[in-house]
Amino acid sequence: MELIAEPAVLTAVSPGNRERLLTFVTRGHGGVRLYARRQGERPRAAVFLEPLQGGELVFLRSGEGGRARLHSFVPQRVWPGIRADLGRTVQALAFLELLNSTLAEAEPSPETFDLLVRFLNRLEEEPRPGIARIGACLRLLALGGFAPCLDACTVCSCEVGAGGGAVFSPEAGGVVCRACRLRQRLSALPVSQGALGFLRRARSLPQGTLRRLRVSAADEREATRLLDAFVEARTGVKPRCSSAIERLEAV
Repeated sequence: MELIAEPAVLTAVSPGNRERLLTFVTRGHGGVRLYARRQGERPRAAVFLEPLQGGELVFLRSGEGGRARLHSFVPQRVWPGIRADLGRTVQALAFLELLNSTLAEAEPSPETFDLLVRFLNRLEEEPRPGIARIGACLRLLALGGFAPCLDACTVCSCEVGAGGGAVFSPEAGGVVCRACRLRQRLSALPVSQGALGFLRRARSLPQGTLRRLRVSAADEREATRLLDAFVEARTGVKPRCSSAIERLEAV
């Protein structure tokens, strides 16, 4: 058995009858999914573990084929600015949902860990959490090697302007020209000039600059729906937080 200590962020807790499955993102070991006994069976396993906790993770990893087990995790950072605001909380959980669906276990990814921590740190005081999440999601998808194509048609590679000459096809992986959509009979979503322009800028601008963009609420919602549809097509997992965000924004 190997004992490993790593800085980590807890991103998901799946309850069970006897054990809980905990998902962590670590700096040196990528995604780590660990089983922890419930209260009363193993005192060392923390009881009040929930997503959006950062700290020092210690876990036991056995030989090939063996299950890794939690040894200890003591939360050292809980991002109170996020927890105190419902809008920031749901945007943070939506990002964790995407992160967990694209997580590669046991593959070191310090860039992903650093992106997660920077996003949560910034979100604590972020006045526009939805825009911050869109920017972080685009960076996360780029790190994973399957970001949406936003500049050229994914079929014929011709340049596509933001002035109404494109549609967005999650199936094809991004924008497609109308001619290719008809020729290939691709399922596609309309994309407005404002939403496409925003996604293109959000892809490369630093977070500090991104918050200063003049983006309408309608363009932000459209960009979020396009990204959610893209993620579902690529991962097969339907984002669950989006409906909660839409209900919250409608209040």
